Amino acid sequence: MPSKPAMPERVPREERRSAARMSRDRWADEVKQALNEQRLTVHAAARLAGISPGALQAWLNQDVEPSPRAMAALASVIGRRHLYLLELLGWLPEELSDIPLRLEASARLREALAEAQRWVEAATTLSGSSGAALIASALLDRGDKWEMILRQSYRGRRYQAHPYATHIALSRLGDPDPHEPSSVPPDTEADRREIEALVGDELRRSNADWRLPERAADWRWLKRPDLVLSVPRVCASKPRGLRQNLAVPPSICVAGIPFTGAPDVAALVATALDWAFTDLRATARERFQVVPGSAHEPLAHTELARRLLDSPTGAGRLLVWSHNSVKAIMNTFLAIREDLPLVVFLKAPDSLIEYAAERLQGSSTVVEVEAAQNTIRRALAKRDPKTYVTLEVPELSLEHGVLHDVDEFFDAYVELAFEAVQWLQKEHDGPSLDDAPGILAELWRQDREG
Repeated sequence: MPSKPAMPERVPREERRSAARMSRDRWADEVKQALNEQRLTVHAAARLAGISPGALQAWLNQDVEPSPRAMAALASVIGRRHLYLLELLGWLPEELSDIPLRLEASARLREALAEAQRWVEAATTLSGSSGAALIASALLDRGDKWEMILRQSYRGRRYQAHPYATHIALSRLGDPDPHEPSSVPPDTEADRREIEALVGDELRRSNADWRLPERAADWRWLKRPDLVLSVPRVCASKPRGLRQNLAVPPSICVAGIPFTGAPDVAALVATALDWAFTDLRATARERFQVVPGSAHEPLAHTELARRLLDSPTGAGRLLVWSHNSVKAIMNTFLAIREDLPLVVFLKAPDSLIEYAAERLQGSSTVVEVEAAQNTIRRALAKRDPKTYVTLEVPELSLEHGVLHDVDEFFDAYVELAFEAVQWLQKEHDGPSLDDAPGILAELWRQDREG
């Protein structure tokens, strides 16, 4: 007669309990190590993962079984794979047990490569490599008809940024002296197109802009006021530094209509946190190669904003970014998540709304500019007050048809950035301006000392 199949051997209850306890210990050790690597406290990690801090504390230290529902969110916060945490707890079938280890090893390798690249980028930034030098070098290599003068630009009266940008004054070899009358007017558009064809990649990478000729009309050191490139330094995109603040929730959007200073405020706040900074306008140019003022530009801004709003702990992690495109704000902001990113809302007075519409030269009307501001306000009204701050942009000197005073505006932007960092310190354990790194903290200390 055929023998009966052997019954699986039963594991004693105490042995099962012991194995489960060992699995929880392995899981707790891994989570604690991850928290140390991310420089996160238990309280901060729990808050970001939507877990009770008391519950996470018990899971790590009191032999309490974690909740399976919390594993995915916790894994995302601490930089580990969801399946890997489940495998450590012994919750996966044996035939799947090696898959999480392979995934985790691959993820660790990618993280190590990304970290090495970040250190290289940070070192390059600290060594003084600038977009202006890239443009000048490329133009000298590729064109033999152009000469240039580079000068650093400073901004602010009470708060002076040294330098704020670098100006590249270009002229064609043989251009007449600008102070002598000429019968042949320059062909500005043709000359700009020729330069852009030679160094278009460098212009996009550095976010260089053609300066308005009227802004350079009284500069005696250049030949062509119509051919001056302005290359940002304060508002240049930058990678994360080497000593990032990890107490503040990991993503910040600085939002406001044009001329409220969103790029300046975001860039300055990023220096105090040692976080990365990007302006949607600059990123759209580099990533999608959009032409400023083209019909494709708002679409590119919208796509980038959606990515950063949808993935604040992924694409937007340890990033301060500025959102000041009228159409992109109206297309995206009502879909912002309830918790992250944190938002610094720069609310414009009516006079600045009208001025912005005037300077945008028909691309956005007063109604559209005001609608964009109201879109931000309505979206934030539904959120926890701790996740955003509204900063009132002061009334500034404005005159119809006249260019604004850039130094007065910059001083106002610096004070708004001070307020933003003070809010982060009060509500989110952010740094004090008295001992924070970066240009914003330097401006704060210089003002207090002098």
